[in-house]
Amino acid sequence: MKKIFTIIAAVACMGAVFTSCEKDNNEEPKAQQPTDKNFLNTPPTANYTYILDKTESVTITLSQPDYGVGTIPTYAIELSLSPEFNSVPAEWEYTGEESTPQNFIVLPAESNKTTIEIPSRDVADAINGCRGYNKLDQLDEAGYTNYTGPVYMRVRSYFPGAADDVADLYSITSNVITFAHIVGYKTIRVPGYIYLIGAPVKPDDENWVGPDASNAEILENWKLFEADDKIGSQIYSATFDIPADKFQFRFYSALEGWDLNSIGSQDGDSPVDIELNADGVYSGACVVGKAKGEGKGSWKLPGWEGGRVTITVNTKAKTVEFKKVN
Repeated sequence: MKKIFTIIAAVACMGAVFTSCEKDNNEEPKAQQPTDKNFLNTPPTANYTYILDKTESVTITLSQPDYGVGTIPTYAIELSLSPEFNSVPAEWEYTGEESTPQNFIVLPAESNKTTIEIPSRDVADAINGCRGYNKLDQLDEAGYTNYTGPVYMRVRSYFPGAADDVADLYSITSNVITFAHIVGYKTIRVPGYIYLIGAPVKPDDENWVGPDASNAEILENWKLFEADDKIGSQIYSATFDIPADKFQFRFYSALEGWDLNSIGSQDGDSPVDIELNADGVYSGACVVGKAKGEGKGSWKLPGWEGGRVTITVNTKAKTVEFKKVN
């Protein structure tokens, strides 16, 4: 019983992942930086041929890195077409005008489990992303062929809620494993986006442009996008010019009417007044509507004098940030 209590106490002290925790005797938790990177296992199927549009998933298994305490990290999977994760094979690189080859791509799914089922679509998307394809129409250009060859994976073990210095200290990247025969197909994950809906869209009109498919063209310039290298992150950002006295809006993840897909300040359909701090920033929580009528509250900044604002919405963490651009 004493041993069990000691483990529980150590985990409780760690709180938000390795933050300081003083016991009565001023001892710190004995967390350690892992040193053994060989925690990603080579699958018994590593030499099989994976035809990605004919199979549902690719499975990897790993052992938890030794942190010296009872805590569970998050695992992010990185994929490359190079065993060193530093290049793209010339014979597979897309060299079109808007190509953006990437040495490696972080797959969208993260996990706390030591057995991870990776959707085959995610693998195929990442392969074409590494090759440099970033638009669907590029896949229809002459010269496109499905990738056939080895794919390399590694896992980064980390604690996403930790402060940067702590996260860096306790982050560790695994050994590299090889899937010898992978056959891709025409697919690419493009950055996700959400829409700003509110007073800035048509500042001369008291009625907001509704989140309807018929308004898609009007709302095209009011999208917030994921970064090209953060596809699947559910972090959307854009900079908009917000006219004076028109700082009031919420967001929608799809154009299916007022009552669905809303991302707002609260469930109630009424504004919440906010203010910027001394650095010209507002940070706060948001409500991501899952059912009809949820997340319909807007943010409103009284006395706004007009100007550019960088807006970031994290629907995974359920946070927003509005930053005035000087």
